[in-house]
Amino acid sequence: MRVESFSFTVRTTKRFEVIDVTQQIQNWLSSIKAADGIALISVPHTTASLTVNESEAGLKTDIIDAATSLFNPQGPWKHNMIDDNAHAHLTSVFIGSSQCLPVEGGRLKLGTWQRVLLIEMDGPRTRTVEVKYLGL
Repeated sequence: MRVESFSFTVRTTKRFEVIDVTQQIQNWLSSIKAADGIALISVPHTTASLTVNESEAGLKTDIIDAATSLFNPQGPWKHNMIDDNAHAHLTSVFIGSSQCLPVEGGRLKLGTWQRVLLIEMDGPRTRTVEVKYLGL
């Protein structure tokens, strides 16, 4: 079994933001000449999330709107007494901070419109995306 690791940073510019990170991951898989296997992708942050979905501007806005509707930043959250970012922690709990995706022929096996999206809920910040390839 072959195991390779990679990490890269993403600088977010807004408090709420959805950023497509698919190409950075794909470029790395190509550079290591990945074959078939899996890619474990994670963000080691408690106020950011990862999901797989379409990278369309309206949908990105909808994701942020839905998250802030469910977890209003001005809500009665007890954690807000410490950091004023409970909404971001709650969003991360529900969306998650990692994805496990198949790799076929050295490429992420995604549907036609699927992309790997980093969801920032407490920016601007510098976020790290960690990728581990397990393959042949």
